[in-house]
Amino acid sequence: MSKSAQVFYYSRRKMGFYLLFNLGLLALAILFTWAIFPYYQPIYYFALITCSLSILGSLFVFLVRLPLAVIDEEGIKIDHDQPLKWSQVKEVEHVEIHYLGARRAILKITPKKLSNYRRNLMQVITMHSEFGAFSVPLYAMSDNKAKQIEKLIFSYVKPEKKEAAKSEPVSEKKPQPKKKVPAKKVAPATKKATVVAPKAKANSAKTAGKKVKAAVKKR
Repeated sequence: MSKSAQVFYYSRRKMGFYLLFNLGLLALAILFTWAIFPYYQPIYYFALITCSLSILGSLFVFLVRLPLAVIDEEGIKIDHDQPLKWSQVKEVEHVEIHYLGARRAILKITPKKLSNYRRNLMQVITMHSEFGAFSVPLYAMSDNKAKQIEKLIFSYVKPEKKEAAKSEPVSEKKPQPKKKVPAKKVAPATKKATVVAPKAKANSAKTAGKKVKAAVKKR
């Protein structure tokens, strides 16, 4: 990252709420394990150790000012993730996810080829979830800083321009419409039968008369 990089930090106020939340979890763990599982020491120690580790983590991020994201003209580095170059970013989405029983806003950054980046354990876990491998948790920042970082990221990542479909060349000579030829009227088959039948009877009568005259002459 260059010297002109802008650093964004976690909101200490919101980290304080996270610390109080973990303290509440520790109190509930002690109460339930002591009341429900008083004779199961492994369960008691497991709940106590996990909640204590969570409290130590939240206390650390509350006391120590940790950078959430570092941004410059080349790319962005989120937490301890590998830096992501702007030229390798496919798209950035402002989405809301379900987190701790509520909807939280994040910026989900999708790289063009994820296999080019070495991912840590947290990225491997979240890469197929709503968070994705690269995401900026806006809910962990103050409102002013969240708006500022969102505006800055969208200034570096421009939407891809879709090429307009080229119109096909239209010939100057327009094809002339074909003239419709009127169909010839055909008399119904029944009328033909009525006309032809009398002619056939007349012809048969004439031939019979000629045969009778020829027989008389021979005699």
